[in-house]
Amino acid sequence: MSQFEVARTSAFSLDALHWAFMNPQILESGAKLTPFLLPAPAKIGILVVPGGGYSGLATGHEGRDIAAWLNARGYDAWMLEYTTTSLSKAPLYPKPQNDALQALRFIRAQNRVQKLGIWGFSAGGHLAATVVTNPETRDAKQKLDFAILAYPVISMEFGVTHGGSRANLLGNAPDPALEKALSAQNRVSLETPPVFLFHTADDNVVPVENALLFSHALASHRVPFEVHVYENGPHGVGLAPGDKILSTWSARLEDWLQKR
Repeated sequence: MSQFEVARTSAFSLDALHWAFMNPQILESGAKLTPFLLPAPAKIGILVVPGGGYSGLATGHEGRDIAAWLNARGYDAWMLEYTTTSLSKAPLYPKPQNDALQALRFIRAQNRVQKLGIWGFSAGGHLAATVVTNPETRDAKQKLDFAILAYPVISMEFGVTHGGSRANLLGNAPDPALEKALSAQNRVSLETPPVFLFHTADDNVVPVENALLFSHALASHRVPFEVHVYENGPHGVGLAPGDKILSTWSARLEDWLQKR
């Protein structure tokens, strides 16, 4: 289902969605931030961070389709096209993380939404997880109120991580201290905001251990969270519109978002 087919099911006009999509903002870092805004400001906005192993970006089913899904449910959305190895040499760190912080500052400066979340997929989930656990996002100028992580890369540790994401972000032989610091489960604190996680148990690209490690860290710090692990399903499904079982995860997310 395309972003326009999703939008047709809502009370919001396609004109507003199309207008917003045609006006991306180029941030100081060179990253591109595309707004998908409702005709009137929403109380809640979400920064959408597509996956792609830090080598490219799945801006369709993990980007524009997600923004349209959010618009149809009354949320403003922005899609971040952050630095990847398609445009910059590895190791990328800290460029993608700085891109995300700049995007948050830009959105907050608009004073359009009261609460702001981040929704990341796969490697974009790693970016979202490292940003939401960054103490800088407690500051009002770039504050995050919640995070959504879909089949996320969490750890940079060998044997658990996604090898391509690790190599692209940190290089082929990263410093062990940096590897540990960029493993998001080690960054959770009492101040980490609520998190929603979705993964499949037989994901053969990003092991489900990533979501479980992060969930355990959240539980250990008494951070509110909800995790949904489905028994079967491939990596990179997005909203899984063609799968009657996996597609139910978005309904669970919708319920969770209504509590924010």
